[in-house]
Amino acid sequence: MSMEMVVVDDIGKTIGGRYELTRVIGEGGMGVVYEAFDTQVQREVAIKVVRNECLSDRKFLTRFRREMEVTTRLRHPSTIRVFEHGEAEDGRPYMVMELLRGKSLAERLEKGRIPEIEALQYARQIAESLSEAHENGIFHRDLKPDNIFIESVGVSTVIKVLDFGIAGGLDATRLTRAGEVFGTPQYMSPEQCNGQALDHRTDIYSLGCILYEMIEGRPPFAAESPMATMLKHVKAKVPTPRYCCRETAKVLTMSLRKDRTKRIQDCGRFAQLLGECIGAARASMEGRPPPNPESPLRRSLTTTGPIAAIALDRTPAGGIPVPTLPLEQPAPPPATSNTSKLVIGGLIAGFVIIVGAMLFGSPSSEAEGGKSRDEGGGFVTLPEAGEVDPDTLPKNRARIDSNVNGAAVLIDGVQVCETPCNVEVPVGDGKEHELRLTKDGYVDVMTKWQPSSVTEPPPALPDLKKTEQDIDLR
Repeated sequence: MSMEMVVVDDIGKTIGGRYELTRVIGEGGMGVVYEAFDTQVQREVAIKVVRNECLSDRKFLTRFRREMEVTTRLRHPSTIRVFEHGEAEDGRPYMVMELLRGKSLAERLEKGRIPEIEALQYARQIAESLSEAHENGIFHRDLKPDNIFIESVGVSTVIKVLDFGIAGGLDATRLTRAGEVFGTPQYMSPEQCNGQALDHRTDIYSLGCILYEMIEGRPPFAAESPMATMLKHVKAKVPTPRYCCRETAKVLTMSLRKDRTKRIQDCGRFAQLLGECIGAARASMEGRPPPNPESPLRRSLTTTGPIAAIALDRTPAGGIPVPTLPLEQPAPPPATSNTSKLVIGGLIAGFVIIVGAMLFGSPSSEAEGGKSRDEGGGFVTLPEAGEVDPDTLPKNRARIDSNVNGAAVLIDGVQVCETPCNVEVPVGDGKEHELRLTKDGYVDVMTKWQPSSVTEPPPALPDLKKTEQDIDLR
């Protein structure tokens, strides 16, 4: 009740001889944020004022003054701007900031996931803001959607990082006890969950969690209790993302590694990688090759650690999802309409293979590169992977079951059905196909399969297990 009276009584007051408080735009247990009018320069501002009840909390006042000092040193356009700070006539500290028009990222996420390119653009601005803070020896420690604001400025969307109230740095250790934990469980790094000493890399992990939530519509880890959520950050595998390109999946992997020495090491590099992901995602949507094929993000895309890279469904506005080809494989060569050329070419190729086998190898040997096999007295050349149209090959039509009905079945990253169901896998294309089962609330399972005949049964898949269980996933 007393807190409500403080808020109501402050409306209409003037602070610092120039700031007229007009309405409340946010509040917490320790302070209130007002919209105010600066009579000296004739502009609207936001002003954060400490509650009267908190003036006896010396530790909080130390943190609030630190927030004022920290934020006034930062100048990046994606960091909220602080104009002035001081003390009101009754001794309450206050901080005057730019008044933002828009909504928080948390409010935006209530409407669902954010398209990949838009999410990457938001994350890049956040990374750039954090990069400046880290260069000044400051790390946030409580990065979350509530502390990120989306503002429209003309035709542009500007992201603002707010609330460095518990920001840490090299000079902040005196404000915390050993093992004391700050943060919001869904976005806390493993070292933060373990109460270890923190550095700037904790913000990199938190930003990875936020980017994952923007793209997938849910944070990577959530449970019924904060402790269970923190345990997942420490031990559980990150669920495979479904709505991003391979480059973005790899960057998510790099930012969400449990071992901070193996994460992306600075936010400047993070921002650079996010820029590459924007180009790759745009190229994928437009059906073009990636703009930088020599980028490190293009290497080993099938072995990206806890998050396996997958091909995605792209859904045009108002249209039907269209599966894209895996990025590292060329499109199947177009079939020619000139059948006579095919016949002549086939005869010539067959003659060369037969002569080569007679001169250099036994009938049962396999050739280097493409494979030759004795088929009842004649030789048949098996095609190299990626050199045939899979639609022309025979199919193994296998039934896929799981211990939990309704699990999504993905073949090479493209969802084809839900269990129990039948899938079609080409026979004779020379490839190992990824067979994956996934379901919300369960840990993904995966195997590789290269069927040698149309009747070969698929390899056994492990049972799906609930993510709430304490499972060693290393």
